[in-house]
Amino acid sequence: MAENAGSPAPEPILKIKDLSIAYRSGAGDVRAVRHVDLTLHRGEVVGLAGESGCGKSTLAYGSVRLLRPPAVITGGSVSYHGRRVETDGVDVLAASPEQLRRLRWREIAIVFQSAMNSLNPVLRVRDQMLDALGAHLALTREQRHDRVVELIEMVGIPRTRLASYPHELSGGMRQRVMIAMALAAEPEVVIMDEPTTALDVVVQREILAEIFALKDRLGFSVLFITHDLSLLLEIADRVVIMYAGRAVESGTREQIHVRSSHPYTRGLLTSFPRLRGPRVKLTGIPGSPPDLRGALTGCPFVPRCRFSTDACATIDMALTPVEPAHVSACPFVSAERLDASPASAPAPAPVAALARESSGAVVLEAADLRKSYRLARGVAVEAVAGVSFELRRGKITALVGESGSGKTTVARLLAGQEQRSGGEIRLDGKVIDPASRRGFRSYKETVQMVFQDPFASLNPLHTVRYHLTRALKLHGRDGAELDGLLDQVRLSPPEQYRDAYPHELSGGQRQRVAIARALAAAPRVLLADEPVSMLDVSIRLEMLDLIEELRARLDLAVLYITHDIASARYFADEILVMHGGEIVERGPAEALTQAPSHDYTRLLIASAPDPDAFGRQLRAGRRTAP
Repeated sequence: MAENAGSPAPEPILKIKDLSIAYRSGAGDVRAVRHVDLTLHRGEVVGLAGESGCGKSTLAYGSVRLLRPPAVITGGSVSYHGRRVETDGVDVLAASPEQLRRLRWREIAIVFQSAMNSLNPVLRVRDQMLDALGAHLALTREQRHDRVVELIEMVGIPRTRLASYPHELSGGMRQRVMIAMALAAEPEVVIMDEPTTALDVVVQREILAEIFALKDRLGFSVLFITHDLSLLLEIADRVVIMYAGRAVESGTREQIHVRSSHPYTRGLLTSFPRLRGPRVKLTGIPGSPPDLRGALTGCPFVPRCRFSTDACATIDMALTPVEPAHVSACPFVSAERLDASPASAPAPAPVAALARESSGAVVLEAADLRKSYRLARGVAVEAVAGVSFELRRGKITALVGESGSGKTTVARLLAGQEQRSGGEIRLDGKVIDPASRRGFRSYKETVQMVFQDPFASLNPLHTVRYHLTRALKLHGRDGAELDGLLDQVRLSPPEQYRDAYPHELSGGQRQRVAIARALAAAPRVLLADEPVSMLDVSIRLEMLDLIEELRARLDLAVLYITHDIASARYFADEILVMHGGEIVERGPAEALTQAPSHDYTRLLIASAPDPDAFGRQLRAGRRTAP
């Protein structure tokens, strides 16, 4: 990655040079990282973005030698130049086990993606933090206890929660504990691997604000890894884009945002819905990343690039200067050419018509729906408190809110997976109990659910053919309709997917299979519970477009459940905002997002990633903070 060409740059605190990493397999080496350069300076935030499988996490873990076999570092160098190490720095790849022990956590700490998996479920938070301090700092018992209290309060958690087990904390609290543990030894570099991916937008904003307040206070540098480029454009000083194991573009936040010159970067930029500006059809990135076991000559983005030519097959992937501090691996495309391309012009019609009439017949109705959970004797929590709405044929209704707002509970009540505490559910105007055994089969032929996790919703022991054929026969349909289902969800040609196992499919492909299984019942209502939250940003757009296409072609009534109000604005007709078990605001998607009336709706909108707004607010807050 090129540095500013004019004056010599100061020595970076972390320097990765020509690093290559492969995963050994019987079918050939998977070259996950190929000749990547990356530098991180003191106090700097460098963002590393790209789709799943691009090599960004492998690069980060390889830089501190945290990878296990079959991963092998096949070339390159990594040097660390912290204030507390030797004058010449540390050659990480040649470091001894003892040197690595002193380097990790004390000098370079990592905040992992899944806080629930990273914390020991059978130890209290206090014990885990004490173990971490004892392993890396020479402190007395009293000093360690004082430091634990200081750390937990530093990340905004009351000291009383030190006695809690991880499962007793919310997702945001668990991630704050991981941040506190990472900062325990006052490292100079913190690697954050998708630290907010699984969090709601409100919690994500709080975590980010906390991270950067601590960064400004403690002075550490950050390598921030995410597939969400819109998030990096808010927080990073520099952004590095990776694709197929290579760095394909690098520049300042402003350069990547305004003058990106690689077609892949531009594809990422046009893959996330926005809350401001015109409501337009987005293009995204068609196709899938390449198999990294192949020859990999030339540009690996060729099959997905609308600008590709014969010369791209032999191109040297070296990064070349575009402007000062801005480099790209594509010598054929400029920002001006990308801007001038007809495909870059927004389509005048959005995914959902801005003023679609509410003429569809009401299929499913929730009337004063209630659900209470008993926690202890005499103690209950009302998860759903008097919720009412209608689902109409040919319309998409988005139910938006944070985790714990009750939106998934509403879906489970409508799907018959929970017994309601009160209220009514009406199907075609008739009161029905979806949770009762009588009529359950016929009800499921009308109402089907698509779950959040495409990895857990399919049995890993069975093929796509088994999952879909079983669903077809269960609902009295011919198993020969299998190929038609695959075509409906854009898994073509069908012969490529019929006999595949879930682990052989990407996350997006697995979610398509899950949707196809739901369509096997020929339903009139589709309940989609966070169907894109676990997918890459480019795949999310494909899934939203697929749901919209199915709604139009099959005249489905769709309930789309999400914490992302921007995606709700992108393709929903109506938005219902849920908070504390109640619907606090509802209205047409465009009107509600552009002129919200409830404070909670305004908070959701203000918390959604927006490079043009929140980033400025965050940086301004850091500049004016005492």
